[in-house]
Amino acid sequence: MQEDFAARDRFMITLDWLLALHERYPGNSLDFALLHVCFHDQQRLGQIYGAPEAYHLLAEVGSKLRLAFRRTDLVARDGTDFWILAPYTTPESVIEKIATLVAIASADGLNIVDRDVTVFSLPDPTLSEQAPLSSAAAFLAHLKEHRQQAACRWAPVMPAK
Repeated sequence: MQEDFAARDRFMITLDWLLALHERYPGNSLDFALLHVCFHDQQRLGQIYGAPEAYHLLAEVGSKLRLAFRRTDLVARDGTDFWILAPYTTPESVIEKIATLVAIASADGLNIVDRDVTVFSLPDPTLSEQAPLSSAAAFLAHLKEHRQQAACRWAPVMPAK
């Protein structure tokens, strides 16, 4: 869907800008949460719903997430991964967003697939020492691969129940 591509472009441009800002001014006070929801089993989704319906379900979840979050929060989908970039003031606001996110996905029938929700905090000095900040795509790939180590200490990785 066109909405997914446009949202992903806005998300990636903004994340690139934030990474460049963080690299240029490491002591900046901009606090963002980066939420990652990973629906692991793309094959199972396709088997249960059929590929076109699974794609439609994921696009629908993305649309509902964009409506559920603030206008300042960016929601992007990449395959079965959802990334949400949210300016925040307290960890509690991020935890509330996670609860909303899981409820939306479950209501759309995606509770049949394993999912993990991970929260990353930007800026995170330990993260920027290890993660490539050269591009948003490289940064997200690093976070996916090292999510256990890079997750926020106040919001650990949350596997589906």
